[in-house]
Amino acid sequence: MTPERRSSPFLPTVAAIVLCLGAAFAAASHLTLGFRAFTSEDARRLRVAESLVTLSPLRVVASDGTPRDLWSADPAARAWLVTFVYTRCPSACLALGSEFQQLQESLRANGAPAGVRLASLSFDRARDTNDALAGYAKRFRADPSRWLVAVPEDDVSVTRLLREAGVVVIDDGAGGYAHNAAIHVVTRSGRLVALFDLDRHREALAFAASLPP
Repeated sequence: MTPERRSSPFLPTVAAIVLCLGAAFAAASHLTLGFRAFTSEDARRLRVAESLVTLSPLRVVASDGTPRDLWSADPAARAWLVTFVYTRCPSACLALGSEFQQLQESLRANGAPAGVRLASLSFDRARDTNDALAGYAKRFRADPSRWLVAVPEDDVSVTRLLREAGVVVIDDGAGGYAHNAAIHVVTRSGRLVALFDLDRHREALAFAASLPP
């Protein structure tokens, strides 16, 4: 008589571990775009670089209370350098304002690239009134002919814009927000074509200036 084979009691456990590891590996590969990105911001940059990210037409209200249509608000603009802010922010948004103030000076200088515009867009419609936006613009001496400080006209537009751009905004529980602090290069047709870190603002300007008119 052939002796009965007994399956190891550990086999189901081993199989379950293998399945879990396989699922975790697949999920990690998806989230890191094939292990090429190790932060969410890295992944966002790769997606922008490798795909055509198009932002919907956007109606905003400028700091002076006038409505504007992005991205076609300025027919002379070949590209917009865009940051997402809220005016009460004590850290990243101040750095973004300072970087844009430097870029504005570059745009004023002789030989500065033509057709590049700046836009600081608030995602905090509840608190960023016209007065608050005007205060932010005044603080950094924003020239409205070069630098638009504005907020989308409604909450639906804010949500759509953040989703399309891949911007994450998280309530920090202390009256503020944690959010992406990159410089976004957007063409006048609404294509998001590149992202730059804050300390690469001059590279962002050079890239935008190199785009076809």
